[in-house]
Amino acid sequence: MNEALRLVDEWVGPQGPQGVGAAVWHRGEVVAERVAGEAGPGEPVTPETLFALASVTKPIAAATVMALVEQGAVSLDEPVGRIVPEFRAGPQAGAEGVDPVLERLRPSISARQLLCHVSGLPEDIGTRETRYEEMVPIESVIDAYCRLPLSSAPGAELRYSNAGYGVLARVAERVSGRPFWALTDDAVLSPLGLSDIVANPAGQVLDRVAQLSDTSHAGTEVESYNSAYWRGLALPWGGLFGTAREAARFAAAFLPSGERFLSEVGVAMMTNDQTLEVPGGVESAKVRWDPGAWGLGWEVKGGKRRHWSGDMTSSRTFCHFGHAGTLLWGDPEQDLALAVFCNRTVTHMWAFILTRWARLSNAVVAAASR
Repeated sequence: MNEALRLVDEWVGPQGPQGVGAAVWHRGEVVAERVAGEAGPGEPVTPETLFALASVTKPIAAATVMALVEQGAVSLDEPVGRIVPEFRAGPQAGAEGVDPVLERLRPSISARQLLCHVSGLPEDIGTRETRYEEMVPIESVIDAYCRLPLSSAPGAELRYSNAGYGVLARVAERVSGRPFWALTDDAVLSPLGLSDIVANPAGQVLDRVAQLSDTSHAGTEVESYNSAYWRGLALPWGGLFGTAREAARFAAAFLPSGERFLSEVGVAMMTNDQTLEVPGGVESAKVRWDPGAWGLGWEVKGGKRRHWSGDMTSSRTFCHFGHAGTLLWGDPEQDLALAVFCNRTVTHMWAFILTRWARLSNAVVAAASR
């Protein structure tokens, strides 16, 4: 297994990231770790380096919502507009791109549809480059998400959406009366002993955070991932930081040998398709599938080809990728999980990152099955 992880050494360089951290879980424990390159100028990556998880945050956010479902605080299929009236109200008068036929369907949108990206909401507000230039607080970002016009009918298409997870975070806070990440700590991270997955790292913890390259607004006070402002937003859809080891342990909570914080029913719902096999994909990644399988938070491999988790993982593999160069998957058939985190965004798809991910995943699966 350690030999398989040596592949990440080859990633580091001008055509790849400055640093990489990887960890593998297999049959009850973390069996291998590998680090390479630098977390920042002159600072080597270590097993304790905290990488920006980016959208690998979403399964953890989804698990927070599922914990509330299991507590009876909210149900998956009730209309979330009853809990968040500003979402039900929809776009402001005079907003562009509003389809009145679609908007009449907005009151039916449920937490299940938001969790598996079939709500009809678009991926985000405008471009990644202009979202936070005015240094707005997170509440204003989610207000804007609640007002976004629908791009498709609820339930008709898989349309990967950051906006949906902003709405979910507000739902969770309304039904619990508590801050979203406090809920996550109590319901997800603390039960698993995951102290090295954090929102808004500061103080001594900040010294362990890898510096990300190819960011938006580099060198400014609104720089994505690296600025105090951006980290302070603690985005429920992409703002966590963590080690590869602890991310692999989180994925293991959905594997046969992993420690549970949800019921077996909750685990099954999160890791099996909930979209009813509609087509769709991830617009920003230029990926589309038919069908586009997705669970509650976790993407599901199903019959997809050219998948992030490679060729040798099973159809039951659950997965998530992140804009910061992060990948996390688990395969229940093989009781196996891989976390591989980098500190360069995939904006320019450095040296065909999908191929790098697939080759590494294949090597890990092969090593685990020997």
